[in-house]
Amino acid sequence: MKDLKEFSKYIKKKDTRKSNINKIVWEYTRVSTANQTDNYSLENQEDSIAKLASECGYIIDRIYGQSDESAASDDRKEFNRFLFDLRRAKVKPYAILVWTMSRFSRTGGGGVSLANEIVNKLGVHIIEVSSRIDTTTEDGKIQLFAKLIDARKETITKLTTTIPGMIKFVKSGKYLGVAPLGYDHFGRKVKDHKKWHYEQKIVLNDTGKKLKLAWGWKVQGYKDYEIKAKLKLLGVDIRLQKLSAMWRKPFYCGVQINSFVGEEAVMGTWEPMISIETYEKVGQILSGGRQGYQIKKNFPERPLIGTLLCSCCGKKLCGYEVKKKKKHYYKCQQCKGVSINASTSLKFKKKVGAHELFIDHLNEYQINPRYLGAFTRQLEKNIESTNKTSKVEEAKLRVQLKALEDRKQYLRRMVAMGELEPDMLEFIPEIESGIKSLNEKLLVPDINLSNLKNVVYKAVDFTQEASKYWASYSLKGKRDIQELVFPEGLMIDTKNRQYLTSKVNALFAAKAEFIRVVEGQKNKIPVKNDEDSCVVAGAGFEPTAFGL
Repeated sequence: MKDLKEFSKYIKKKDTRKSNINKIVWEYTRVSTANQTDNYSLENQEDSIAKLASECGYIIDRIYGQSDESAASDDRKEFNRFLFDLRRAKVKPYAILVWTMSRFSRTGGGGVSLANEIVNKLGVHIIEVSSRIDTTTEDGKIQLFAKLIDARKETITKLTTTIPGMIKFVKSGKYLGVAPLGYDHFGRKVKDHKKWHYEQKIVLNDTGKKLKLAWGWKVQGYKDYEIKAKLKLLGVDIRLQKLSAMWRKPFYCGVQINSFVGEEAVMGTWEPMISIETYEKVGQILSGGRQGYQIKKNFPERPLIGTLLCSCCGKKLCGYEVKKKKKHYYKCQQCKGVSINASTSLKFKKKVGAHELFIDHLNEYQINPRYLGAFTRQLEKNIESTNKTSKVEEAKLRVQLKALEDRKQYLRRMVAMGELEPDMLEFIPEIESGIKSLNEKLLVPDINLSNLKNVVYKAVDFTQEASKYWASYSLKGKRDIQELVFPEGLMIDTKNRQYLTSKVNALFAAKAEFIRVVEGQKNKIPVKNDEDSCVVAGAGFEPTAFGL
């Protein structure tokens, strides 16, 4: 028999040097709570990782984590930063060093998916320092991925034992969480060691005594921005959003509401800042029931509420009525002197009211009738082109959908046949989430091209007559038009009595551009296109407002 040794020269030799080229590694550490002092503490994790790196000759290039973030969810600030940098890095590290896989993730299937992406897609290994197991072999991958599932099981087991204790803790009047602004929180699980105490104590502090005054001012009828200013003079600088949230916290009257005890309210063991009666009075003010009258938000005389924005601060204008004059106005609660009449008074020859100026502003989007045909034909062509593109995108989405559905069926079939472990079914919710997302995208209706001319005609006709429709519609109809044309509101300069640049519906933006180009009105109706607006909106107005 002929000697076959001469064929050995055709066998491709493995490059044994490759594994020694990249010694760069990244480190990820994490603890669940700031005061964790067991074997999972940040110092112990970092020391062990540094020791392994020294022994193996690894160079720790980047360090992530070093914070207290629960791994019950993979939506962690520092963890997301680590993933973002890893996916974006042109030169990937050789491996990620973690103390244990439970430090990496405790979400089970979600953690396995992320680990699989790092190892198999990005080509970066994971090394568990505590066990010295890594993903360089298939056996190592299986062991580490299994540990992620075990970490999830451990979390669920802990919950079944700790939740009953937490329910008992809340029902005893103790507060679960960090005490809000105005209180000092003493207990066993606190970041500040000076506030450590063998049992929970929540005490009203100096800031709380000043906030107590704020509740009194609120009952007296002061506005939030006025209360904020008064508190600032006392040395308490609080944001309006936080102040608004404070009025709605039963904690301040000594009552605890917690999902652990369902709809049951529990009296707390801490000192209340205010009485329950004061809390209820403020609640009545917030709901519009103060002093026997209700705050009406739906005045037909002020339809632009919710649409008009202050040109100074960007906040929405509110409305009010001077009853002696029976006149309505729009004003900014924050900026001094920002106010405008709702309607122009008969004594004025010039249009100065917000409503008349709004009608004029809508009229600026009217195209000269002799150019209307050209604009309509161009719009039809644009829609036809867009529809062709959407058909291609739809085909791609359906391919992706079919792949996910096949993957889901494959997992179930293989588990049923005993080819895969039952734990692999934890991937099913993630796959179903992807299927749901794709189905939602496919729900976007196609444009019926056979009826395109009729649709475009009605759409353009509506935009031409938008000001007339607005003037004749009821309050709801007016607000529907406002939201459609100006989805993010319309900024008004009350001093100069004019509307400023705002994001506008795509069709109105197209008309504005057409007017500038064809009619040569370069400085007319400056707008920003609302890229999210659909070309065809369907029913919603009388007559039907297609094409918006």
